[in-house]
Amino acid sequence: MLERDIYFDANGRPYFPTSFDIKKAERVMGNYMRHFSNSRFTFAEVASLLILAGTGYDGGTSAYHLCFVLGVDGGDRATLKRWKARVKP
Repeated sequence: MLERDIYFDANGRPYFPTSFDIKKAERVMGNYMRHFSNSRFTFAEVASLLILAGTGYDGGTSAYHLCFVLGVDGGDRATLKRWKARVKP
C-alpha cells in the first residue's frame, strides 16, 4: 500500500485531515477495545464516533478506510478478540 492510497481517494480528495496521525488512532482504538472488549458497535462506528468525530471526516468512507488501514473490517462487530486477530496490510 502506498502513502497516497492511505490519504487520498481516486479523485484526489483526502480521506483524513492533513495532520491526522494513524498511530494515535490505533492507540485510541486499542484503548477502547481494552475497556469495552465486547462492544455492540462496529469498528467503523467506533472510528467515526470516537476517532473522527468533529474533524469533518466522520463519514462512512473515511471510517471504513481507517478500519482498512488499521487492519480490521469496518462492518465487523468491535470485539477485543477481533481486534487482536487483525491483519495489518
